[in-house]
Amino acid sequence: MLGEMPERYFYNRNKVLSIGQVLKDVFPKRCGPDKTYYKVKDAWKDVVGEEICQCTEITGLKRGVLYVSVESTVLIHHLTNFEKDAIISGINDLMSTRCIEDIRFKVGMV
Repeated sequence: MLGEMPERYFYNRNKVLSIGQVLKDVFPKRCGPDKTYYKVKDAWKDVVGEEICQCTEITGLKRGVLYVSVESTVLIHHLTNFEKDAIISGINDLMSTRCIEDIRFKVGMV
């Protein structure tokens, strides 16, 4: 049966590949992060300040939710309970549009 099918039906006969790699090649990403992501990333330092900026890293922006990786749980508690609303309004003011609706913090490597 394999001899009957044309070569185009086989991805790579000589090398074993994971299904994830095959799918990535078949369905490539249409585009990378958009301009809004980079503008928000630039505005982050101005809004939160140098000290907090060194302890955090923006990891993504999706559907109005900004994802931020933070060094410690203590800093997450402080940012979530005391600074979150001010950061959202500060970024939206700098962007001149309401592009950030929420911020999600998680502990991670910075």
